Amino acid sequence: SSGLWGVGKGGETAGSSCGSSIPLAALGACTSIFHLAFHCFRATTQSTASLVSSALVRDEQQGLDSNKHRDVQSNNKNSRNKDPKTPQREAILISQTSLQQSLVSGAFLTTFLFVCGTRCLHAMGVSTNNASLFDSAKTYLLHRSIAAPAVVMLSAAEGIFRGYGDVITPWKVSSIVSLLNLVLDPFCMFGGGRENFGLGMGIKGAAVATAASQVGGSLLYGYLLFTKGLLGEKMPEKIGQLFRRDRLSHSANEMDSPDNIVEEFGSEQSKPAQKRQKREVARTIFRANVSMVAKQGSLLLGWAYATSRATRMGPETVAAHQLALSIWMVVSLVLEGAGVAAQVLMSKEWEELRMVEFSKKDADSATSSPAQRQLRKIHSLSKYMINLSILQGIIGAFVVYLLYKASPSFILTSDPQVRHQLLSLLPHLAAQMPLVSATLITESLVVGGGRFKWLAGGTAVSSMFSMFILNRSQDLIHIWSGGIVALFAGRLITAVLGILDMNGFFKFNKSTAVEDALA
Repeated sequence: SSGLWGVGKGGETAGSSCGSSIPLAALGACTSIFHLAFHCFRATTQSTASLVSSALVRDEQQGLDSNKHRDVQSNNKNSRNKDPKTPQREAILISQTSLQQSLVSGAFLTTFLFVCGTRCLHAMGVSTNNASLFDSAKTYLLHRSIAAPAVVMLSAAEGIFRGYGDVITPWKVSSIVSLLNLVLDPFCMFGGGRENFGLGMGIKGAAVATAASQVGGSLLYGYLLFTKGLLGEKMPEKIGQLFRRDRLSHSANEMDSPDNIVEEFGSEQSKPAQKRQKREVARTIFRANVSMVAKQGSLLLGWAYATSRATRMGPETVAAHQLALSIWMVVSLVLEGAGVAAQVLMSKEWEELRMVEFSKKDADSATSSPAQRQLRKIHSLSKYMINLSILQGIIGAFVVYLLYKASPSFILTSDPQVRHQLLSLLPHLAAQMPLVSATLITESLVVGGGRFKWLAGGTAVSSMFSMFILNRSQDLIHIWSGGIVALFAGRLITAVLGILDMNGFFKFNKSTAVEDALA
């Protein structure tokens, strides 16, 4: 789904490149602002999925325990054939609260961008001295910022579906949003004459097309959440069966949350108790999202500073930077797909290791051999995914190099000055793909092992070091080969240290993913 989103954004950039460099330069500055404002909340997908899946385990187990208790009391021999009815109250409450917080956060972003949009553009190097560039950038910024609540809701809704074990629905919604964006971009941007079919709104059309596709995606998610019962009192049968098969083998004690979000959700409770539980859930979700957003925010700040440096070098430079960033995003988002699998697999293996160590503490005759076997599985998974990251990084480099050789004007623009800078940069961009792939996969493994604080600190340090180098960059090639490479090299070193920790070389912390997110 991330790759499809990148394709949609690539279509927007390609459409803006079919003209002067001014709209493309305006798009470059605004894209970095939205990248920083919106994509911080992409990390909430992971935290929401973890909270929902953990709540489902507790709800499911509590339903089974309640049925067993009733069976013992009634001494009914046929009661074992009954289908357990699980209230699903905690998972539903987490889902509802996540959506509510996402809409509130999105509304705050819209207000902030409307009030401080001009200052944000100045911070990105877009000055009022260049009237055409400033007007184009402000037009795009204001029209697209209207969709901020929808954008944040997309992330929360995707996390809810992942928490229920459904990854197909987010893929379908992302496909629809990306295809809708691809269709609306040329329709809204071009045309306007008697013989041309389209609205002819220019860069305003690019913003309207993107905002409309995102609002449409959020409405579709809302419809699916209600119709599938993910916000109701009954868990859908298909998703429930999938969840029981994959998750129910773990006991309630194994999945207990450190914060004990809600106690006895299946029992009848007073209104004050329910309000107290809702507040606890809201605080838990807020802390989880803050821990994820902090890491993502420091990373995006480094990217924004890189675009700011390119903007100050002139419209042609920032236009080439925007095209390079769009190409990088499409390739890297495809490479990141393997990272989703790496995170899920590592989360499962790491949780099993935690359960083995927990059982060993409770059992007098337990030995360390089960833990050692689980550590070997973690080591094998880490080695396999790192090798895969290098392989797919080489493939990504080959794809970018082929693009450099082909140099299609409908992708790489026909503006001679922008095209010259971009073609000079593409070989360097291709050489960075193995580094980017290795960083994305290793970070996913570390996230699966629960090293959120470690990653957040390492990313912050890497971003500051990258900005130090970017401040001394004199051209576009040095921005990418210096500052951007330093950013990813620092992140890779941080992730590798985390993997070594997980494989038993040293211990920075022992918390699980959810525990660390909630700390």
